[in-house]
Amino acid sequence: MSFPFFIEDQPLQSNDLDLFSPIFRQTMQAHLPCDGVYFVGPQVSGDGLPAPLKAGVEVVRSGLQPVKDNGPDPALYVPLWSGDELCGVAVLAGVASEVLDLPAARLLERSRALSREMALVKQAALDPVTGFGNSRLLQGNLAALLAHGQDGQSHSLLLLEVLPREKDSGRALAAIQKSGASLHSLIGHLASPCHLGNGVFALLWEGVQEEQALKMADQLLQWQKREQGGQAHIGLVAFGGDSGGVADILEMAWQALKTARSRGPFGLCPYASVAGRAEHPLSPPLARIIQRLRRLWQGEACFALIEWKNDGDEGIFPEQELVKINAQASIIEVSPQQGYVFVPCSAEKDAEEWCRAAQAILSEQKVSFSMGVAYYPTHTFKKVEMVANCRKALLHTAFFGAATFTLFDGVSLNISGDIYYNEGDMARAAREYQHGLQLDPKNVNLLNSLGVTFAQMTRYKKAIPLFEKVLEIDRSNFMALCNVGFAQLASDLSVDAIVSFEEAIACRDDYFDLLLHLGKLYLVALRYEEAVAVLEKAEEVGPAGIRDVSHGAVHRYLGEACFAMGRHRQAMASLQRAVRYNARDAASLSLLGSLYSQEGEGSDIARTFCAQAVEIDDLDWQHWLRLGRVELLSGEITAAQKAVQESMRLQPRMVDTFLLQAEIFVATDEGGAAKAAYEKALKIDGENEQAKQGLAGLQKKGSVAKSS
Repeated sequence: MSFPFFIEDQPLQSNDLDLFSPIFRQTMQAHLPCDGVYFVGPQVSGDGLPAPLKAGVEVVRSGLQPVKDNGPDPALYVPLWSGDELCGVAVLAGVASEVLDLPAARLLERSRALSREMALVKQAALDPVTGFGNSRLLQGNLAALLAHGQDGQSHSLLLLEVLPREKDSGRALAAIQKSGASLHSLIGHLASPCHLGNGVFALLWEGVQEEQALKMADQLLQWQKREQGGQAHIGLVAFGGDSGGVADILEMAWQALKTARSRGPFGLCPYASVAGRAEHPLSPPLARIIQRLRRLWQGEACFALIEWKNDGDEGIFPEQELVKINAQASIIEVSPQQGYVFVPCSAEKDAEEWCRAAQAILSEQKVSFSMGVAYYPTHTFKKVEMVANCRKALLHTAFFGAATFTLFDGVSLNISGDIYYNEGDMARAAREYQHGLQLDPKNVNLLNSLGVTFAQMTRYKKAIPLFEKVLEIDRSNFMALCNVGFAQLASDLSVDAIVSFEEAIACRDDYFDLLLHLGKLYLVALRYEEAVAVLEKAEEVGPAGIRDVSHGAVHRYLGEACFAMGRHRQAMASLQRAVRYNARDAASLSLLGSLYSQEGEGSDIARTFCAQAVEIDDLDWQHWLRLGRVELLSGEITAAQKAVQESMRLQPRMVDTFLLQAEIFVATDEGGAAKAAYEKALKIDGENEQAKQGLAGLQKKGSVAKSS
């Protein structure tokens, strides 16, 4: 790996006008005062452009000169340059009179100076490790979004922290670069990533609300866990026009990221779950309310606690009427819309009867309240836990509509667990699901949910038995088959994972993630025909929702399987598609370069691809081996020798490496060394035909005797 912090000076390009527009706009306005600046590329198609704007840009493009518009709304069209070539046009609206008074020659001179300054501004806003924008660009984009955002529109800022497992800085930086390339392939069409340093990436999603952003964040973590390795954490903040300034939003995202770190190796945290604890659906009532409830249940062996909540904003809870149902009942009002009822009772059915009677009275008075009921004693729950349990039952009630009530049970805990799970708080989610299973040990949803949560926490030994329990109840449960397969895969139980995935596919064959990983497992197991069939199906199905870098992985695995089967042209087509999805896919670049060389498609491009692969990932012995083979076929003996030495250093006892080393010695007329290399290959694989034929060829030519 070469020096990772070096970034070459890059000229201004037309696509920079969109990516860097917030900070370019500031540069333009500092030198040419105006109300607004809009950037247009050098080619004007007319699509979406007002006729006057199109005409002004066209005049600049034709004449390569600034154009003034001294009409009622004064404007200025300024050419932007990349060297001597036009790379775009800046359209200035509300231009100051002193700017319009400048001579044409002076404006042209200023346009060239501005273009040079914009190139420098671009350079200062680039991160040298990844080539992405840096913190300066992120802040500029945030400021522009806040300044021009529509009222009521919500946006999301996500901070992804990647923590590679590498022990030295060079390899850690290579891992960060690899993660960045995959990240760009995954969501680059939605938002351009910025790298803030130390493996912290920022994604600014315009018009994306928190719920959608959380789904995307979960997909990012899943990809990082399965494909990239190392730990990863995500902090997310949703914001609008009233969320404060740039510094406030960045601080909120950072606080969310700090909390995510405490939630495990792949933690996720939305800022709302940190800042809005009082508004959290599972937040406890005020301490004074709990103290009143304690006085009521003190000494009681059994009772029901009911939380009621107004289904709308109308109607008053008729305490006097409801107390008549049970003279011993006590009503505690938290607010006009919410409160608690304490009912001493001997059995759970007594609580149900009270709620039915209450709903009948409420219906007569034409008011709508929902209720959640917790009965004590229930399993091993303490009295004080009844407060949280009736809240969980109330959340459960929401699934049945207004003016209903629900008794606390295992499903209530599944719902509360899902709330914590969706917030990324896996530890709390796991506790809720575990409590639910104490009430309902054979609940398939709870078993699956707890298994998935443990898998998210990388506690696979606890996750697998839970999925197996689901399958004991329902052998055709598709999600359990998928989940146990992924947990087995993460636990290096590849044979078991294949069996689980095959059973899952028998239930449903259109789940992209399943097809991708089963195809990869077939490939590793040398089951190439099956790999091709499954991966072609994955290619057909495609990832659902946002574009997924996994689709690039499908093409790579398909290319590898086709290569192994001798279908070189099909392999090349698949690998080319993989590289289009992810330009830093080292495995695809390496194999593609090898195929270009074998198929006579050009030695220079073959060497370029193989060299790029080792530049991106210099820890894979196969990348060095392929580079060495391509260098040998190109006649670059010294370079081939160096590549083989690197491959051998990484994997000292590989047959293919000794075979290539022998070929190099044959090319340099070192017969004795070639013989030794072939013999080493045969020590590893005594039936290797290439080594046998190589030795036979050396004996036939008498190369061994000549060299000695």
